[in-house]
Amino acid sequence: MNPVALIGAALLVIGLLLSRRTDARTRAGQLLAGLSPISPTEALKIAALRGDSAPYLAIKGSIDAPEIFEDEHHRPLVFRRERVSIADEGGWRVIDTAERSLPFVVSDPSNSISIATTDLADGLVVVERRWEGSVAELHAAGREYQRPETAALVAALATSDPTRGARVGLEQISNLDRATAAGQLVDGELRAGAGRPLVVTTLERADALRLLGGEARGRLVSSTLVLALLVIGLLLLLGGVALTLASPALGADAASPSPTPTPNPESGDARNGGVGVGPGGLLGLVVMFALPLLLAAIVVLITRLVTRQRR
Repeated sequence: MNPVALIGAALLVIGLLLSRRTDARTRAGQLLAGLSPISPTEALKIAALRGDSAPYLAIKGSIDAPEIFEDEHHRPLVFRRERVSIADEGGWRVIDTAERSLPFVVSDPSNSISIATTDLADGLVVVERRWEGSVAELHAAGREYQRPETAALVAALATSDPTRGARVGLEQISNLDRATAAGQLVDGELRAGAGRPLVVTTLERADALRLLGGEARGRLVSSTLVLALLVIGLLLLLGGVALTLASPALGADAASPSPTPTPNPESGDARNGGVGVGPGGLLGLVVMFALPLLLAAIVVLITRLVTRQRR
């Protein structure tokens, strides 16, 4: 196989692998932006019409639960998650997660759909309450952790590296909230499925997308890089295949006897105004026509991302 085509195929594979490495938060934003929320009653009608096929839907309604629990401020909650993180190599590493949840549904006046809280990972989109400080301050607070190893790690870091950053994030859902949930509807329950996460947000969709968009600003460069790899890889692959197909014809022309060549002003010499022929000329034509498309795609991508971020 032509080396140019091999390089193009390799770039395509790399680009596809990078495009599939989309985290749950980015995927949640894509799903919320692409689905129009419907009521639980409408969702159940669609599920009945689909039969055995479990549709992926977005529903909107009130949160109801047969039982609730209260936080320290006496708010009626159905879900609460606390994450303890420490600064680690320019980012944050979660060292402890405490989660409590009770069964709840998203309902309208006629019907309700239960939410599979066990599938609710990074698809929860709420305004996070956050404390930030040092590991020494975290240790001095004397909080309880889910694992003994976490308490030992915090104590050790408070002695060896007391100024290291620490963070405690709190996410929760109240029985008084209205929510938009997106998931696969199976037997009256919304859950993760078909390679897509379960998404639940207590914010209006525009606010949820704005929050997720703010988190995703650092992914603009990586998205542009993935697009460039895919486009360049496709161009090289097409050019390599064209070179491979053109090689036998060129070899046949070289092997057949021919009379003494006569000068031809349209021989393909670009200096004489001709069009380049042969392997180099063919690849040049492909690049010449595809390069404006590549630049246009990059401009459109950047424009859409900047516009969405400003909105």
